[in-house]
Amino acid sequence: MKIQKVIIVDDHEIFRIGLKQLLNKIDCVEVVGEASNGKEFLDIIENMKVDIVFMDISMPVMDGIQASMTVLEKHPDLKIIALTTFGDTEYFDKMIYAGVQGFMLKNSTLEDFERAIRKVADSGNFFSEEMLARITRKIVEEKIREIDEEKLPKLSNRENEVLKLICKGFTNEKIAECLCISSRTVERHKTNLINKTGTKNTLNLVIYAFKNNLVEL
Repeated sequence: MKIQKVIIVDDHEIFRIGLKQLLNKIDCVEVVGEASNGKEFLDIIENMKVDIVFMDISMPVMDGIQASMTVLEKHPDLKIIALTTFGDTEYFDKMIYAGVQGFMLKNSTLEDFERAIRKVADSGNFFSEEMLARITRKIVEEKIREIDEEKLPKLSNRENEVLKLICKGFTNEKIAECLCISSRTVERHKTNLINKTGTKNTLNLVIYAFKNNLVEL
């Protein structure tokens, strides 16, 4: 994997320093910048080549939700991983809608950060295990509401197969191997799925699929 250029956005300087030291221990990572709020981040990113952003949610001046929505409008290929605490769970839906690729607890281990970077760099999504449990519980609770099946998109058999594997966390290459198709064909099906469901990225697509019973938890 090529070197991933990373920016850290968090309003606590001590945390930024600690995370930078942690990330610099990963061979495939180069921390190229940091910002204390969303506005500062938007100012500096225009002059940088960046692959992945670790984005705090609650910050002064401009929070992580607005910053993520704004930057992804101009740079849709940018990968954003939300940095969370258990108290931030109320913002999950907003950050997902903004287009982030995953959620991590701020006290995650070096191994978790490395796995997250490798996963999102390969067009996947990443959740800390604790966050995944909470999100799954939230989805189950929301599925109690009645689903209007007439409004759900009509998917082909192949699209359903691809969707199920996406929801299992498989990369494009792994899906291609399982279905005996090319990675380019997988990417085309993924694009069609996102367009049909009106979602913004793979993470939105997974949440949509679970909420609307397109796949089973």
